[in-house]
Amino acid sequence: MLVNWLLYLVVMGVLTVSASVFSERVFVVLLVFGLMVPVVSLFSVFLFRRRFVATLHADTEACHSGEEFRFHILLTNHGFLPCGNVGITVTNEDVLFRRKETMKKNVAVSGKSKSRSDMAMYVTHCGRLQLTLRSVRLFAPFGLFSTHARIENAVTVFDVYPDNVEIATLPVRENPFAYIAEEEYSKTRPGDDPSELFGVREYRPGDKQNRIHWNLTAVRDELIVKELGLPVDTATLLMLDCYELPHRDGEELYDTLMTTVSSLARTLIAGHKVFYLAWMNDFDGEESGRCAWRNRIESEEDFLLALTQIFEMRPIPRQESVTAQYASRFAGERYRNILYVTTEITPCADEGLRQVRYESLVTIYEVTGDAGHGGVRMREDGTRVQIIRTGREQEDLNAAGDF
Repeated sequence: MLVNWLLYLVVMGVLTVSASVFSERVFVVLLVFGLMVPVVSLFSVFLFRRRFVATLHADTEACHSGEEFRFHILLTNHGFLPCGNVGITVTNEDVLFRRKETMKKNVAVSGKSKSRSDMAMYVTHCGRLQLTLRSVRLFAPFGLFSTHARIENAVTVFDVYPDNVEIATLPVRENPFAYIAEEEYSKTRPGDDPSELFGVREYRPGDKQNRIHWNLTAVRDELIVKELGLPVDTATLLMLDCYELPHRDGEELYDTLMTTVSSLARTLIAGHKVFYLAWMNDFDGEESGRCAWRNRIESEEDFLLALTQIFEMRPIPRQESVTAQYASRFAGERYRNILYVTTEITPCADEGLRQVRYESLVTIYEVTGDAGHGGVRMREDGTRVQIIRTGREQEDLNAAGDF
């Protein structure tokens, strides 16, 4: 805008000299017109400020790393004057690492209209991102003055889900003797346990007569049968610890950590195995601090819901561990398999594993940054195997293990 003012002053100086030296009326007319330009421009600014509204809208609530996240800015001009230059500034901030990126775009908006400006950003790492519409600057004609539009819904938060690595086999043993504090039933599949009702549905040929729900049948005037519950053994515990991340390449290390957790979880889901996913959860209320938190995972929807909570997790100090907290909070529970994913195996974590493992098969995935772009070291009963991760490709996590 400073350049526009300099050009305007130069032009006005030339016109003033020309009107003084030459007797042509055209120079006087141009000089008067030039003097009116700032007045018109300033009047336009007042109109724009009252009549423009900008809103930020996300096209989706989440995406995967390596994809584009699309959003748009809706510009509503209630006035009759068009605006030929609207400067949009949007910032994208990583919630965990507090790193920002700025995107800018210039568009034009007609009078009495709504204009949609589509934008997109390429995300390379998983986590939670905050998109903020920082400013919408309206430039008056001739660019001498500008103002900011009123912004509604300036912030949106979205999650970037990690990639998946296909795992051929898992070090998971079947567990007919798993002990959980309360009996668990499937939320997605019916079974034959008469003590738990899964749901009701219309009668189908072949349904047993003793499963007819007579009360609902009388109300609906059609045969309704009961679907019984399916008891499940939550034989596997998947645990996650995220310690302090380095300032440099911290996003890559975090991405490797979450990719490992996601790959293990989705492999268990694909095998129709119900499991618990545990992590250190931050909580605020009457007291503040951290505690071991767990979600029961049976489906993809369960896992995605857990991810939205995990993305709120902050790195924990090395004197804490989900294993120690879990052993204290859920004492006495037995698991056949424990999968532990961490950025560092600390003495506190080792002590917690000894308390919670009992007869479990324990497999540790230590995600490190000393393998170029990150790596995974898998340890089972004292044996360490290093799996190298390069770029966005990763070997089978169990390629070097024999389980």
